[in-house]
Amino acid sequence: MKKSLLLLGVIAALAIGAPAYSQYIYLDANHDGVNSSADVLTSTSTSVDVYLNTNHNKAGTTIICNDGVNPLDIASYDIILHTSGSGSVTYGTWTNAMTGYAQLDPPTVAGPDFGVGYSSPAAFNAAGLYKLGTLAITVTGTPVLSFLSTEPAGIPSFGTGFGSECSGTDNPNTITLGIDFTDADGTASSTPVQSTTWGKIKQLYK
Repeated sequence: MKKSLLLLGVIAALAIGAPAYSQYIYLDANHDGVNSSADVLTSTSTSVDVYLNTNHNKAGTTIICNDGVNPLDIASYDIILHTSGSGSVTYGTWTNAMTGYAQLDPPTVAGPDFGVGYSSPAAFNAAGLYKLGTLAITVTGTPVLSFLSTEPAGIPSFGTGFGSECSGTDNPNTITLGIDFTDADGTASSTPVQSTTWGKIKQLYK
């Protein structure tokens, strides 16, 4: 019994001390407010929306700051997008959707990458789901857009993340993709991924 209680105490201590970050940032290409397999870029695509949930992960689980005191609110954001796949994306105008936010890092294009940053000079926004903004695009072929966690050459933004009263692991008061959280969804591929195992099974029954 004593050993069981001791084990529970150790587990509880580890849980309290572990980072509690797991935000969710995603792209919405069909403008329905969510990310899904329907968010595919085509020649008819003219823009993508960027959303950030500061206190929920992709599964919808509520997250608290690892210090247990400060909120996972937001007062700034930086995003970096990268084009890959078959085709290309020509980046256009970035339209900020966060009321009262001012430009921090100017919209910058460097090859297949795009970066931008905004901040609030006055106050923090409460923790929650936010539409950060909309990026105008012109699409050729069937490319894919994804988030980068660190800045490539030519992009002034530090990476993808947001400023918060909750302190980040490496960057002070900044919750950073690839360091503090990993839940990030870009646009979907236009080519469905086929299961190799399922293909082999079908061959057996031919």
